[in-house]
Amino acid sequence: MKRDPQTIHKTMAAIKGKNTGLELSLRKELTRRGIHYQINSKRAFGHPNILFQKEKVAVFCDSEFWHGYNFDEASAIFHSNRPFWVEKIKRNIARDKLVNQTLAEQGYKVLRFWGKELEGDILSCADKVEEALNYRRQVLEKCQAITVKTTLAYIEKDGCYLMIFRNKKKNDENEGKWIGVGGHLEGKESYIHAFKREIQEETGLDVEEYSYFGKIDFINQDHPGERMFLFKVTSFSGELIPCNEGELAWIEKEKLNELPMWEGDKRFLPLLDQERKKPFHMVVKYDKEGNLEDFIPDF
Repeated sequence: MKRDPQTIHKTMAAIKGKNTGLELSLRKELTRRGIHYQINSKRAFGHPNILFQKEKVAVFCDSEFWHGYNFDEASAIFHSNRPFWVEKIKRNIARDKLVNQTLAEQGYKVLRFWGKELEGDILSCADKVEEALNYRRQVLEKCQAITVKTTLAYIEKDGCYLMIFRNKKKNDENEGKWIGVGGHLEGKESYIHAFKREIQEETGLDVEEYSYFGKIDFINQDHPGERMFLFKVTSFSGELIPCNEGELAWIEKEKLNELPMWEGDKRFLPLLDQERKKPFHMVVKYDKEGNLEDFIPDF
């Protein structure tokens, strides 16, 4: 029997977009475990059904119909107003992809659960959320024990940054990489004084105008953690001198991604061209081979 199109439309319109049974079941289990969360928060792109803002974990509970599970096969059931429903769910699929990509670029760990997963084994779904939370909490806790402090500055001129290709210093963990100008704080030296001193020593330039952008904590299981204070210099005086740690060169900002650089640096470099009301904090985690494993921004 062919169903009335108006009846179908009313049925579809009545389906809730948030606080669904799928969400409620997962929220109930997380609450039972003493895990606190935000719901349908506007603080993150895509308004995740469940959000952990500090740890940057976003959770979505997706129904198979609305989010296009096995869509090519499932769409065969559409008989009434087929073009409308096919196009609508295709837009949902594209939207989900955009949300995942955007949140990942912003440092979020994104978890998506299908309805059948939540209905079939809610405990396993909650376990995955708790595992993601615990992992990120452990990374953030390691930042509390950091004692090594450094500075890094990007000196800007005519659309270029002054970069150092590290190829002169022995046992240099940055060997073969292009980085900004900086180094370790000495004794009880302030990070402001340290960044100016390092620039003068490595380049011969004297800082006149600059902006402080924030701190970045680097975590690597094979090395002590490091806290780096990030600056951009927009006015300076003096003449360049040879650097004893590498070759200095003015590099166009648009070409930086073509150079061998630390992947974590590529995450925060675009932030230097954004106006910010307050300094940010970012955590960057590398694996044993120096590959970017995770990054957690706090803007």
